Amino acid sequence: MKKLYIVGVGSGNYDDLTIKATKILNLSDLIYCDERTFKQLSRYLEKNKIVSNSYTATKERCVNAINSALENKVVSILGSGDTGIYGISSLILEYTEDLIDEINIEIIPGITSAISGASLLGSPLTQDFAVITLSDNLANYEELKAKINSIANANLSIVFYSPQNSTYKNLLLALEILLTYRSSETIVGLAKKIGTNNQKIIITNLGKINLEDIDSHTTIFIGNKKTKLTKNKKMVTPLL
Repeated sequence: MKKLYIVGVGSGNYDDLTIKATKILNLSDLIYCDERTFKQLSRYLEKNKIVSNSYTATKERCVNAINSALENKVVSILGSGDTGIYGISSLILEYTEDLIDEINIEIIPGITSAISGASLLGSPLTQDFAVITLSDNLANYEELKAKINSIANANLSIVFYSPQNSTYKNLLLALEILLTYRSSETIVGLAKKIGTNNQKIIITNLGKINLEDIDSHTTIFIGNKKTKLTKNKKMVTPLL
């Protein structure tokens, strides 16, 4: 049967690929990815296998990968982080819903920035937590407002993806709501450009977040009421 792998590549740093992902990429006839992932991984892969396009051409990339698999090729399509978290897995599974007898699809998990960023900061997600995207493309303003109110009230640790837009509107909304439920001294961690040479970690407080420290490649970690900063400058949410 024709084969299509949906591969999560984590931060895009080759060292962060799982062993299984590496094996899959080596046996693939074609590898589809966006131009950003191509720049990060192309030196580790056979370039004649790689088909890259614009980061924003997600649907086109998915359709092309499916069509190549239908031509009896072993195909991999790459997505940053884990493809099941704000990623391409759902798109491909929907597009191939009527091709169940023609293509065997396998999803290879990747390390999402909630996990890789948490390990850099310390252990901020030891207890229950929620992940929310602040992307304008994925976040409805009113729905986002309701979600953040519920999560903040439940005292969950929170991870925010895609916090920057032209006005920081969604991030400012989130911070305003959080400050009605939590102390301004609540520990906050910023993990920037994870897995790159420009990787940077900042630990601050909810009331002191500097928007200049936040860009589209920043993952934000909001502690719960028990989260603390240890003597060795690690962000820790106690297990017990």
